[in-house]
Amino acid sequence: MKKALLLWIIVFNMGILAAQKLSINGKILNFEKKPIENATVYLLKQKDSSIINYTASNKEGKFSLKTDELNIPTILKIDFDKLSSFSKNFEAIDQSISLGEIELEKNAVFSIEEVKIKVSPIKIKKDTIEFNASSLKVRPDSKIEELLKQIPGVEISNDKKITVNGKEVDQIMINGKPFFNKDGKIALQNLPADIIKNIQFTTTKTKEEELSGKTPKSKNTTINFTIDDKKNKGLISRLTLGYGSDKRYEGNAFLSYFKNDTRISVVASSNNINSEGYSSDQVFDSMRNNGGTQTKQGLQKSSTIGLNYNDKFGKDFDLDNFGLLQSKNNLETQSKVSRTTLLPDFTLKTNSESKGKSETEQYNFNFSTRIKLDSLTDIYFSPSFSKSKNFSFNNSTSTTLKDNILLNESDSYSNSNSENNSFSPNIYISKRFKKEGRTANIGINTSISEVKNNDLSKSKTIFYQSNNPNDNRDQLAKNKSQNNDYGFTAGYTEPISDSVSLTANLRYQSKLSSDFKEVNDFDVNTGKYSKYNSVLSNSLNQKINQISPELTLSVNKKKFNIWFSLSLDISDMKTSSIFNQQQYDLQKSFFLPNYNAVFQYAFSETKRLTLTNYSGFTTPSASQLIPYLNLSDPLVSYQGNPDLKSTWTNKSSIFFSNFNLIKNLTYYVNVDFGYINNDITNFSYYDASGKQFITYANVSGNKTVALGGNIAKTYKWEKSKFTINPTFNMTYDYKRGFINDEKFTSNSYSINPGINLTYEIPDKFTIKPSYSIGYNSSSYTNYSIDQVQTTNQSLKVEVTNYILKSNLVFGNDFVYSTSSNFAPGLKRDYYFWNTSLGYSFFDKQLIAKVKIYDVLNQNQSVKRTITNSYFEDREDLILKRYIMFSLTMKLNKFAGKKAE
Repeated sequence: MKKALLLWIIVFNMGILAAQKLSINGKILNFEKKPIENATVYLLKQKDSSIINYTASNKEGKFSLKTDELNIPTILKIDFDKLSSFSKNFEAIDQSISLGEIELEKNAVFSIEEVKIKVSPIKIKKDTIEFNASSLKVRPDSKIEELLKQIPGVEISNDKKITVNGKEVDQIMINGKPFFNKDGKIALQNLPADIIKNIQFTTTKTKEEELSGKTPKSKNTTINFTIDDKKNKGLISRLTLGYGSDKRYEGNAFLSYFKNDTRISVVASSNNINSEGYSSDQVFDSMRNNGGTQTKQGLQKSSTIGLNYNDKFGKDFDLDNFGLLQSKNNLETQSKVSRTTLLPDFTLKTNSESKGKSETEQYNFNFSTRIKLDSLTDIYFSPSFSKSKNFSFNNSTSTTLKDNILLNESDSYSNSNSENNSFSPNIYISKRFKKEGRTANIGINTSISEVKNNDLSKSKTIFYQSNNPNDNRDQLAKNKSQNNDYGFTAGYTEPISDSVSLTANLRYQSKLSSDFKEVNDFDVNTGKYSKYNSVLSNSLNQKINQISPELTLSVNKKKFNIWFSLSLDISDMKTSSIFNQQQYDLQKSFFLPNYNAVFQYAFSETKRLTLTNYSGFTTPSASQLIPYLNLSDPLVSYQGNPDLKSTWTNKSSIFFSNFNLIKNLTYYVNVDFGYINNDITNFSYYDASGKQFITYANVSGNKTVALGGNIAKTYKWEKSKFTINPTFNMTYDYKRGFINDEKFTSNSYSINPGINLTYEIPDKFTIKPSYSIGYNSSSYTNYSIDQVQTTNQSLKVEVTNYILKSNLVFGNDFVYSTSSNFAPGLKRDYYFWNTSLGYSFFDKQLIAKVKIYDVLNQNQSVKRTITNSYFEDREDLILKRYIMFSLTMKLNKFAGKKAE
């Protein structure tokens, strides 16, 4: 543990100390001798035109391009729209260089025969960095994911998380619109690289920021791929069918047609190998994506079919997204749990086992469109609808012991039929004015939902060490829940200066909810569930009205941005309920202030610091406030507390990221701190039979501290690349609470260092080893146990070999995992190995594969959970070894020609 932590610290400090030594400085002017802002300055290798570093000029036209000593020929280029380019060659760079004033002339006019088109490989436009795809060298049959790997500052981790200059990517768009969904996985793995013209990186914007032109506040990045106009017409298709041992199967199909602004995509899949939806890994297909190095609980069969449509009708009507998705899932589960509940004078040991199945069918519809009423007014309309049906059943047994003395045991069976419908018609209107920065907006956010379910339960609970009567149940419960949430927002922004603005917002929200539950016991005389159970039957009607005025001050400078918002939540809660034939009415009013402050400072295009602080209140729920006794669980009873106070939370964070383009080094450090007053916690006690009674209480002083860091350093040679990526995360939690009528405190520590390595020879060989260790420890006061600890270690290796000009691909994933301090009977370590061999033929339009999942047949899911009142060891049923043969066919045509 200490060695792993020391390694991470050494590498981290090496990264911070790795500094850029030299610089190329200058001042850029136009032909009128005026400074040029945001001119793109970049340094290229003469040999292959690959980018070494880039920057942009400031308001004074000045720039400073960082570089190390270079003993190779290079070219410095400066570009700006509608002006001639500047270039200068260097045979070597061994000292800082000052170029003085550089004047860009008007573009000269030539005859058509003399014109020679040259495309800049990179452009910087305010907060957008754009790369020209033709300047990136990839295989002719590559997907657009390979383009990203060639761009400086882009990192794709082993779990497919993408970061750009240390900022996480949360949206991937094609021509400014989602390609089926915003995560972009289908686009990355299916769209060919040779149809892409440009790749743009921008800060992720909300719909309000996008329509109003406000500076985005997000820490994340959006990637937009622009299709070449000459190739923006084509068809992409892919079909995979596979069958294997133990009747395992998979099949998926993808079809996409696009022409200019029109794009129609269809996706379909079906499998029983725990894969949800469509995925297409080059080596393992669905195997790696559904958990080649991770375990998914249960055995799942799933099928999905969906349609996605994007289009543009004239200049004023833009169809962002039209989506239909239907899915079915059948899940079989089985678990074994050993839980130790910590009490002041003793511990309770509960052992339980359960088996169950569930079948779910779901339909989703979403639609979003943007309408331009005029050049300054936009309407964004985005309704959505979902419907789901579910049937499930479960058998479970449990026993509870105190000092090896049996207190109670329970045996139960339950099944449930449910139906859920929800509808959300949302509309947003944005109005810009002639004065730059002045905007107004209104929005209507509505959600209407209804849930119906019938629950049948049969249970027998025996109490051995008390006078409590045994609890035997055979009941049918009919439940109906309705929730209507109506929201209205209005906002106005007034610029105070060119960089300072003031925004006033007003939010109104009305929440109406009703819950009805009717329970009937089985009547042996009639053979029906006809005996009304007044103790468990109940109803609840609730109405909450809330109005929230908010004032936000924004300061947007070239180097820094500041946002400070202050709001007041004024709400009124009214509830009317009946429990055990008693009427409970409750009315509460709340006046709760909140504030949020954000400070962002850009040391350079790639070095940023973000400070945030939030303070706000949350109100207790109706179930926590109403003082009725809930006896629906034979072993746990709940009762509300009308005297609960609102919870106050204060959160602060520091985030620093830097990307050294010359060193190919990215790192970030993140620190979070949270403090809570009047936190709502369980106030419980146990009787002699092991039955638990819970109400709620407020406690103050709970706090959390989290520290995280990540470094990615890449070394490149002519035909190979090596990346080292150490990570570190640490969390400290301090909790106060009540157990068995007594106060307790817990101190929990979690330390998780790790390291990921990648070595790649393109088209030949890739190896990705990684190691992680997790150490968890909790210490307690006023408990029968002082401390609980556990250590988890995992070693993973992914190896991919490309043979015979990449026509033969051999892949292997290997995992070794071990853990300490598990309960007796649970295996603490295991080996997990997947392997795949695929062969491409007919110009790579057909791919035949054989894959083996869990070669050693040792896969398992065992984990330990530590909380402030118990620790638990759990083992779940998961997918085991199978062999599968599959055949994939793909056919792509663009601009009337087959793709090479």
